[in-house]
Amino acid sequence: MAVTPSLPIEAIKQQFCQALEQQNTLILSAPPGAGKSTCLPLWLLNLPSLANKKIYLLQPRRLAVKNIATFLAKQLHEKVGETVGYRLRNDSKTSSNTRLEVITEGILTQIIQKDAELLDTALVVFDEFHERSLQGDLAFALTREVQTELRVDLKILLMSATLDIEYLSQALPDAHLLNSEGRSYPVEISYQAPRAHQRWRDHALAVVKDKMFNHQGSILVFLPGSADIRFLAGQLIAQQSEGMKVCPLFGELSLKEQQQAIAPCVNGHRKIVLATNIAETSLTIDGIDLVIDCGLEKVAVFDSASLMNKLMQKQISKASAVQRAGRAGRLMPGHCIRLYPKDDFERRPLHSVNDIQQADILPTLIEAARWGVSTLAELPLLELPSKVKEQQAWQELRSLAIVDDKFLLTKHGEKASKLPCHPRFSHMILMAQTHGQNLTLLACLIASLLEERDILKGEQARYDCDLIHRLQLLTQHKSNKDPLLERIIQQANRLAQNVQLRFSVHSLDLTKTGLLLAYAYPERVAKSRGNHGDFICVNGKGVSVNEQDALAGEDFIVIAQTSLQASQLNVRLAGQISLEEITTTFSAQIKQQDIANFDNKSGRLIAKRQTSLGAIVLSEKPLKQEVTAETISTMWCALLKKKGLSFLSWRADDLALKARWQWLNKYFPEYNLAVIDDGLLLNKLTTWFAPFVGGVKNKAQLDKLDLSQMLLSLLSYQQQQILNQAAPTVFIGPTGRNCPISYSLDESPKVSLPMQELYGLTITPCIGAINGISKQNQSIPLLLELLSPAQRPIQVTQDLVKFWSGSYQAVQKDMKSRYPRHYWPDDPVNAKATNKMKRHIKE
Repeated sequence: MAVTPSLPIEAIKQQFCQALEQQNTLILSAPPGAGKSTCLPLWLLNLPSLANKKIYLLQPRRLAVKNIATFLAKQLHEKVGETVGYRLRNDSKTSSNTRLEVITEGILTQIIQKDAELLDTALVVFDEFHERSLQGDLAFALTREVQTELRVDLKILLMSATLDIEYLSQALPDAHLLNSEGRSYPVEISYQAPRAHQRWRDHALAVVKDKMFNHQGSILVFLPGSADIRFLAGQLIAQQSEGMKVCPLFGELSLKEQQQAIAPCVNGHRKIVLATNIAETSLTIDGIDLVIDCGLEKVAVFDSASLMNKLMQKQISKASAVQRAGRAGRLMPGHCIRLYPKDDFERRPLHSVNDIQQADILPTLIEAARWGVSTLAELPLLELPSKVKEQQAWQELRSLAIVDDKFLLTKHGEKASKLPCHPRFSHMILMAQTHGQNLTLLACLIASLLEERDILKGEQARYDCDLIHRLQLLTQHKSNKDPLLERIIQQANRLAQNVQLRFSVHSLDLTKTGLLLAYAYPERVAKSRGNHGDFICVNGKGVSVNEQDALAGEDFIVIAQTSLQASQLNVRLAGQISLEEITTTFSAQIKQQDIANFDNKSGRLIAKRQTSLGAIVLSEKPLKQEVTAETISTMWCALLKKKGLSFLSWRADDLALKARWQWLNKYFPEYNLAVIDDGLLLNKLTTWFAPFVGGVKNKAQLDKLDLSQMLLSLLSYQQQQILNQAAPTVFIGPTGRNCPISYSLDESPKVSLPMQELYGLTITPCIGAINGISKQNQSIPLLLELLSPAQRPIQVTQDLVKFWSGSYQAVQKDMKSRYPRHYWPDDPVNAKATNKMKRHIKE
């Protein structure tokens, strides 16, 4: 076996091999260029503990899989597919002699699902583990479970340059830690932030142009996405010299195109590689000694509103920035220019948010269910999604009949889990089979089309959301004319093979596109609201179709993709569906109910029989027969929930009752009276409202109802007595006057009465506490608003004794001058309360 050139990782070879012989779980931290991907795997082939068994080396990116397998095979002077092979979803090179397989994480998951014990496997190596994709997390969790539950001898090795060692050590307490030094080629870091108000794209273009003419080596430019790469490539290609080549590098390119971008330059030529974070790890591009890093990346974030993984542009973490800079120092000293300020870098998080927190977890859940668990917490995942997010995803799988109410795979789900596409599309293909071969082939084509980027671009895509027009382009496609279309056709063919069909674009009934979309997106069947382009979905979300689009005038559509702009969901891809297709497909979910709409003009209820699917009304017609009291009550309740409690005619005594009741609940909760805030009252309409409105036919009759008595029906007789005693409606003063008490949640209950009617009273009247019932709180003094003979407020007090002995003298002096005919005694404590003038009082 050939020996690789000396690499830093060679320094720990003996230590590593001994550790792997003795330990089953290892964590290796090694900087870029140490040789962990290109040197270490070859050691594994000679270790006794791994002899005659398979070794899987996982890479997070397809391009790295093929490149690393090719490099390792070359070191052994063999062809790929002999001792070292690779396996991708649609491409593999292995043989019966292959011991070391380089694979993606998704491939490992499928291997484990078919062979739960990994009987012929000795070691699974997770390279670049810091990238922590959803597929990577799931593959690791399944491997770890196999190791801990089924194969204690199975070995696991985690490798990366930027691992969070402390976190992993806590999550994997049995793991043995190793460190390796990296290459010592220095990389100079400089910062060139854009000027104020300068667009980052224009700034990046200016910097790259400058270095294209003034730098002698090859350049690697990190950009967020393919659109940014195409923009810069379009500007640079026109100015490239004969010895300089501009090479795009992103995930949507074919593997052949990606390999051309990283191939060594020949004849002294240089290159500018415009790449996404696909070039961040595992790849060495010969000749690169300058990295220009915009500090941005596109991240797939699942949007529950659009039911899509939405590419969002975000700042990269410090760890990613370090990885990118390291690309310049793999083979020689280099330079990294960061197109943002240094203090910006210092403020960035150390690591990126992991996929499990922000991506679509439906594909992960179906694999978990296939493994036999009903919650992700049952797997040894390093991180879990939020409980709400996971619960919503399980319910989505349940709505597709993929799992049952215990989140176990159904027979339908077992079939869906074996199709190599998103669970929604698996369900669509299987349901299409009930309609025959033609629709099944169409479903395969739709699934393949929707898993790729839109084949229409720019204004054409913006004003045409009809999926049929894309399908027509595919059915008219000539081989090898367009790589994207060719890729979609190839994937459709593979899906068809999975259901034992031979794919053909001929004779496909494209008019059934909407029907098939309804299987994949049942919650996004939508009905026109009457306004051109406005629709409401089954799930209650409103969406808009561009007014110029042909689908804007349809009655019903099914939406496959949306975009969110200024809080408005806009349709990107959809198909037309007929009412007949909806009623046939969703017969079990369609509900019929009698409802009432309130006619403002007549003030009456108009009863209708309504047929609906979720939030969309499919049809309705007037009810001609006599409506029962129960139905009328139900209709009034539905109307009140829609319009709110303000629709009722609340009299002053009704509002006063609510105020007393709410005050008592706040300050004396030990009485355990029912809560009567508006939200609860709306939720309990069947208890206090419905029993009284069965015979009410119009608003005039409704307005005459005694709302106070209706509310009191929520209380038992004993509770009503407590309410009346603890929160009385009036205070009876010393002269016998009934003085209304007003209640507020923010202050003490208040009563207003003439000051003269309180003479002789030394104890401030209190309310709230009832002897023998209230044990925690004391009574609350009334807030006394003392009035002049003209009924104007002159003083407010909650302490009569203090008032009589204090500020009363100033009030008395003022009152004597204003109202000399009234009685203003010098000693109010011992005076008699009165409502008479001075001449009628006997001294």
